[in-house]
Order: sequence, then structure tokens, then C-alpha cells
Amino acid sequence: MKYKNKNFIFKATVIILLFILVLNGRIAEPFLRIMGKTTRKKGEDTYKYSIPILMYHSISDNKNGFFVVDKNNFRKQMKYIKDNGYETLTLDQVYYHILQDKPFPDKSVVITFDDGYKDNYVNAYPVLKEFDLKATIFVVADYITNGSSTIYSSLKELREMNENGIDIQCHTSSHKKLDKLSYSEQLQDLGLAKEKIENLINNNVKFLAYPYGRYNNDTIKAAKKLGYEMAVTTHMGYCNANEESFKVRRICIPGFTGMNIFKRILY
Repeated sequence: MKYKNKNFIFKATVIILLFILVLNGRIAEPFLRIMGKTTRKKGEDTYKYSIPILMYHSISDNKNGFFVVDKNNFRKQMKYIKDNGYETLTLDQVYYHILQDKPFPDKSVVITFDDGYKDNYVNAYPVLKEFDLKATIFVVADYITNGSSTIYSSLKELREMNENGIDIQCHTSSHKKLDKLSYSEQLQDLGLAKEKIENLINNNVKFLAYPYGRYNNDTIKAAKKLGYEMAVTTHMGYCNANEESFKVRRICIPGFTGMNIFKRILY
């Protein structure tokens, strides 16, 4: 028992130390390269075929967590993007580059949010407007209300954001693990979600974010049948222009991400 406890403590300590090193940026760049930064071109073109798609969830008033970013830290990150001349691409633009296998523009980045929390409207949206940055919010169709929810953005708020540079796309109907559903159940869920969001937001829904990052071959088959063009995962890494459009990788930005690592993510 004592041996097992010591072994567990040792492993936990090593993991924590490595995690701290990554966050401090000391081994961030090689780590990120392993996680998907492309090397399919030599020299100056090394990274032109890859782009960071940032994944956020909640933007809080005053706290950080793995899926929660303090609004002041979020503003610092967005200010860095703006001040350093990065272009925020839409998912339409990303899809075009994947479809054509073309290099991405220099200094480009994609900003995405999952779930459609109300604090996206309250805390993130004003910052995105301030710096004139584009973004995509993946919403759960069944969570859209006329204002009764204190957790998720209301229909009015989503419509406002959609009219001002924030693309509203699909995170399914009910946020279930798609790979646990049958093909027919997935087809129904994704179909109802697409129809509802399009009708409510008056937006063309073409892009999907898999809840929990969970999907299977039936998910992709159903999504294609319903007219979705691309789907993003929670797989850590850079989106490459030559990759499968229904297995697009993103980079999660936890609340404790320091500016050193954030800068390296954008390269």
C-alpha cells in the first residue's frame, strides 16, 4: 500500500511539474508542434498551412477555471491579437482553405466558444466589438430561450451578436454524447438543431461542434447528409489546411493560461 501511494505521488508530481512548465512557456513550442503544428512545407512556408482555432467556454466576471476565463484575462488576450496585427478568420474562410488545400493568411487566428453561455454576451461580446474581432459561438438549440435562462444567452442576445460579426453555429440539440446515439438518433438531433437555429437566428448553419468532442463515423455521415460542411473537435492541435473537414482540431484556452503560452499558441 505504501509503495502504491509513493508511486502515485511521484507520478502526480511529475505531471504537475510538466504542466507548470508548459504553462510557463518553457516547453510550449515543441509541445504545440507535437500536437499538430504542420511541417508539410519547408522554410518560410512551414506554418502557413496551419492555424490556431481557439476554444473558449465561459468568460467569467472574476474567476478562472479550466473552462472558465476571467474577463480581464480574456481582454488581454484579445488586445494582444488586435495590437499585433492578427486577422480573425471566419469558419467559412477556414473551410475554404481546407477545401482548396491553400495556405492560411499570415498571422491569422480563429476564435470559438462552446455552449452559448450568457457571459459570452455580457463579458466576451463587448471585448470582441471593441477590438473588431470575428468569432463563432456554438449554441445548444434546446438551451435557446426568450430570456428565462440565467446561464445561457437569450434569443435576443444571440440575434444581436449574429448581426454584429459573431457567427452562431450548432452544438447539437441537447448536448448529448453523439457517439452514444444510434445513427437515426444522431440524424434527428443534428437535423432538429440545424433547423431550429436557422429559423430562430436567421442564419445558415453549416458548422458543428461535437459535445465533449465525442463523435463516430455515423456522426460524420449524418452531418454530411444534413448539409453540414465542417465540424470542430476538442482534439488538441492546430487546424491544418489539408485535414479532414469533420475532424478539425482546436486549442483549448484554460483560465490559467498565461500570456507567454498564449503568445506561443498564436506564433
